[in-house]
This record gives sequence, structure tokens and C-alpha cells, in this order.
Amino acid sequence: MLIDLLDDAELPGHPFLVPGSNLPVRLARLGGPATLVRFPPGWVRPERGHYLAGEEFVVLSGELHVSGITYLPGQHGWLPAGTLRHSSAAPHGALAFTAFSGQATWVRSDRDEPDGPAQRTPLESVVIPRGGLPLTPHSALLDTPIRLDRDAEVITVPTWTWERSALIPEGRVLVRWGQ
Repeated sequence: MLIDLLDDAELPGHPFLVPGSNLPVRLARLGGPATLVRFPPGWVRPERGHYLAGEEFVVLSGELHVSGITYLPGQHGWLPAGTLRHSSAAPHGALAFTAFSGQATWVRSDRDEPDGPAQRTPLESVVIPRGGLPLTPHSALLDTPIRLDRDAEVITVPTWTWERSALIPEGRVLVRWGQ
């Protein structure tokens, strides 16, 4: 099933209060760990902490601030498990595709400084080496249509459509394999 990630009318959803935040977001499950999250204008999470699982996300619209890094539309983020987060916000709102590498358990922290790597990659313009660009332990950015050995989640860049398939469409795609 092909889903247009930018078409809110096509997406079911429910309100969800992200731990440590001020306003509920709207979550729409895509299948497996994949979720679309609509952050309302003024959303903030001042609480410091980390998740016990790594988180991968792509900002589709708006902007998202996480630990001093601003992610804009078309940018991919990867925060490994245990990476301290602080000062998260979506001042004007945002829509993001997100997926965790395991159970998304939030752990509060009193630490002040980020202690782990954070990766920001512009999906539309980054140079992709032959064979693809690994982004997380479970995903890669590809520029060549190939056939996968099993179904995976596929996000087509920059049309922002999502599907589960073993056939990769023409163009640039973000591929996520199951855990």
C-alpha cells in the first residue's frame, strides 16, 4: 500500500503526550515501528533524558530542534540509544516520519551536555556512494532501483511516499529493514 506522507486526510491518528513535553502530538502508525508524528506549533520538551532505543526520523515539513540541532524538511536524523536529549522543540509545528530500533522507553536525566552522536543528513542532496549510504543499523539511502531480498519500508525522496515492498522504485529512496 502506497501512502502519501504529506496527505493528512489519508492518515489516521490519535493524540499522544511525548514524555516530558508540553502539548500532545498526533501519531499515525504506518506499520511496524514506523510512525508519522505531527508536532503542533509551540510544542516543546524541556525535560532532559534519553530513549533506551535508537531513533531515526525524517522531517517532512516544518522544523524540529533536538539538543541544539535544527532539522529542516528533507533532513534525516539518527540518535543512537542512550543519547542525551535536551531542549527539543517545534516552534512553528512539524511533521516527521519516526521509527525506533526497539521499545521507545524514555529515561529522565539531570545531565547537562549531550553525550552521544547525533547525525543529520540532507536526504535530497547528500552524495550517495555506490551501493548506498548506511544511515542507521537498519536503514540506507539508495539512488539505484534494485530488488531487495525481503520486504522493507521504503520512503521515496522527495515525493515523501511510504510503502512496504521488496521492489525499490526509481529515484532516491530511504530503505528500512526490520529488526
